[in-house]
Amino acid sequence: TSITGKYVEEATGLEIEKFLPGETGGEQQIASRVAFNEIDVLLYFRGPQNNPRSMAIENELLLTCDRLNIPVATNLATAETIITALGRGDLDWRELVNPRSAHNLKKRFRE
Repeated sequence: TSITGKYVEEATGLEIEKFLPGETGGEQQIASRVAFNEIDVLLYFRGPQNNPRSMAIENELLLTCDRLNIPVATNLATAETIITALGRGDLDWRELVNPRSAHNLKKRFRE
């Protein structure tokens, strides 16, 4: 969502596509993009809320990522590992799976 994306962008220098805050539709935006396999990596830091509606959305989102082989981080240690791998090119195989993602289109035009 917007705040997490801003922090990751500032810390890494990566260009991050940000969505609305979770409680105002960001989770639904992310879920939609994941369902259409338009996201290459998901950094999803869970909030302290523990309501059934939010937990159901999270569960469906993570299951969809599992089905589509989208790398997911739900904590800082895993996020750092994925970002490092992304920077080294270790996740370039996602370009074969998802050649139309914004990240992969930009990368293709830079080369």
